[in-house]
Parts: sequence; C-alpha cells; structure tokens
Amino acid sequence: FPRWETLPYEATAPHVGLIARRMNALHRIHGASAARVVTSVAALIQRLMPVETFLHSLLRLDVGGPIERHVLTGGLLRLGYRRVSVVEIPGEFSIRGGIVDIFSTAYGDPLRAEFLGETIESLRLFDPSTQKSTRKLERAVILPAREYVRLDEAAEALAPIAPDAEWRAPDLYPRMDTLFDYFSGSPLLVLDQPAVLTHSAADLWERIDDGYLRNSERDASFPYPSPERLFLTWQNVTDATTDRSRLALEPLAA
Repeated sequence: FPRWETLPYEATAPHVGLIARRMNALHRIHGASAARVVTSVAALIQRLMPVETFLHSLLRLDVGGPIERHVLTGGLLRLGYRRVSVVEIPGEFSIRGGIVDIFSTAYGDPLRAEFLGETIESLRLFDPSTQKSTRKLERAVILPAREYVRLDEAAEALAPIAPDAEWRAPDLYPRMDTLFDYFSGSPLLVLDQPAVLTHSAADLWERIDDGYLRNSERDASFPYPSPERLFLTWQNVTDATTDRSRLALEPLAA
C-alpha cells in the first residue's frame, strides 16, 4: 500500500499509478477474509475516504446488464476519470458510438465495453498499443481514479477535479477513516524496528506542519484542512492498536 509521493499540501494530484495501486489494495483488503499488506509510515498515517464512500463509489459492469451511457459517464467523472479521444493511461475513458473504452484503475490494461442500445454486449481488456483483445470478461469493476470521490448528483460533481482536491477531502466527507478500518477483522500488526518508525513519523510530521504553514494561505477564502484532519500521529496509531496483536521486529545484535 504505497504513499502518494507528493509533498504535504502540494498543489499536484497524486500520480494515477499510485492511486491505482492504493485503490486495488483497499478493494482487496475489504473483500478478503485474510490479507497481507506491506506499507510505510507515510501511507499508514494518512487518513482515507470513508469505507462506505469507497464501496458506494465502485462501478460494476456485467455482460447483458443495462446501463444508460449518461449514467456511466457521470459515474466515471465523479470518480475522477477524464474523457479523452483515445485512452492511454489509467484514469481515462473515451466514447465512440456504441463503444466505451475505460482505463480502469482496477486493471493493467484498458477495458472496452460494447453496447447494443443501453445493454452491455461484451466486455474485454485490450492492449492500448495494438487495440487487440487480451482477455474477455463477464463482469468488470471500475475503481476511483482520484481519492476525492463525489457521490452527489449536483452538476458541479461532474466538473474536473482540482489538482489539490485530495488535501480538501475532510471537507467533502462526513469523516475520514484509516487503513485499519478497511480490514474486516482485527489484523496482526508487524512493526519493523518500532523506534525507527516512531522517529520516521516525527520527521514526517515536521514536513506535514511545514507544508501546511507554507501553503495554508494559498487561498485564504478556502483554507486547507488542518494536518490532524488528514493524518494520524504515531500516538494515534499506537492508541488504535492497543487491543490488537502486535509483533515487533528488531535486528540481531552483532
């Protein structure tokens, strides 16, 4: 489960490849009875969209299933997808007559849905460089392309998402969840050198506070949420895992 690799409060959207890996991880974690997740301090302390929002955001397509094209288009725009003429990277979609190409963050190749009227006739993955099919599907899932998911029906929910929108997520959702909330059970937490992790978290919080102070006045009329609304402190992590099984790893003494 990777971190965004953007500086705190930087007005740059997270790389869609990282978003894809994160969304796939959350999808698998929540749907699995058992899962192993390797992550970093930076990714662990970052708050996430509510689990309910993530689950409600998923678009599911089935061969033979009905879906109106404008409903599909609206759903994709709300998930942060961009309409283009030809899909090349995750987070893009195109519409040509009865063919809808979607580069879902759920797959390594783009998805092609062929429609007959408002009914999906076929679903297949294809190679974007050759346009040749690589795999036929009976059903497909579309995961978010941004971590700022607008589920409301308002017209502004279809507008392009601002590059810095993820930093404003606490103002969009009723609450923020954490990676722990996506597990169906109570996971075993394995900490590689806890003292080092504590030090890393302290260093990271210095960068977070610095980023907030440097960028908080970028738009005085619409200030960024404070750091504690976007990130956990290491003490928060410790408190949240006091009733969970934990294993600490330390190097062998020389």
